[in-house]
Amino acid sequence: MDYADLFDEGLVDLEVDFSSQEEIFELISNVLNDKGYVENSFKSAILKRESEFPTGLATETMKIAIPHTDVMHVRKPFIYVAKLKKPIPFLHMGTDDDWVDVENIFVLGIKEPSEQVGLLSLIMEKLQDKQFKKNFNTIANKQEMVVYLKKNFGSEDQ
Repeated sequence: MDYADLFDEGLVDLEVDFSSQEEIFELISNVLNDKGYVENSFKSAILKRESEFPTGLATETMKIAIPHTDVMHVRKPFIYVAKLKKPIPFLHMGTDDDWVDVENIFVLGIKEPSEQVGLLSLIMEKLQDKQFKKNFNTIANKQEMVVYLKKNFGSEDQ
C-alpha cells in the first residue's frame, strides 16, 4: 500500500513546545480544520478516543504516540507529524497506568478503515528500524522530512 500522499509539508511540525496532550490536540485539530482535513468534531473525538484507547508506544528506538479517531471525523486522509521539544506523557497503548514520555506524534486521519491496520503495521515496522529513527531525528527541515516520509511510506515499486 502507498501512504506517501498522506504526508504534506503543512502537516509537519519539527520543534513544537507543548505542556499537555490537550494543548497538542488543540493546535493540531485547529491546523487540520483550517486546512479542510477534518470535521469540527475531530478535536473532541480524538481526545475521547485517546482517553479510552491510549496510543503511547515505547519501542527500542522511539517513544511515540499514534492518535487517531473514527473515519466520520476525517474529510480527507492525512498523517500529521510532530517532533516535540520536550516529552509529553501519554498512556501506553493497551494500559491504563503505564505512562510513556512521548517525543514524536503521528496523528492519523484515515477515510478507509481497512487501510488503518496496514498503516499502523508499517509505522510499527519503521519504529523498530534504527536507521529510520536516526534519520527521522536528524532531519530539521519540513520539506526534507516530507520527502523522507514519502519515500519510507510509499509503495516499494516507486
